[in-house]
Amino acid sequence: MSNYYIESVTQQSDEELLKLVYQVEQLDKEMLDAVETELAVRNLLPEDLIIVKQSFIDKENLQLSEGKAATFPQQFLGWIGVVGILGLIIGYELAFAKTKSRYSDKEYFKYDETSRESGRYMYYISITIIIAFCLYKIANFIERY
Repeated sequence: MSNYYIESVTQQSDEELLKLVYQVEQLDKEMLDAVETELAVRNLLPEDLIIVKQSFIDKENLQLSEGKAATFPQQFLGWIGVVGILGLIIGYELAFAKTKSRYSDKEYFKYDETSRESGRYMYYISITIIIAFCLYKIANFIERY
């Protein structure tokens, strides 16, 4: 926990802390932990806080587990760039990018299944083209000498 959060929390009144503790979505994890710790020290920690936090975590879990769809420019540039590095980068991002939950530290794929599948195709096709191009250049070089 950051000293800044601890200092700012200790200076706030009981009412302000009780309002803050229920703003689970707006606070980051360290600030929420500091508020909870301070309320526990003051013996004011609400009993229903666990239920509120768990409902937010469940909602976030559902949202992150679905992933988001790739945008049209991502798909378009990825497929156009499949003959080079751009397709490799975009394909890798779509296929393997992950995001972390703010409160449970669980990792989720950033994109939905169809976007990841498209990204895998982009990535592996780009790798194949790059390797084939390198082998072609090496073969030409060896053939000349």
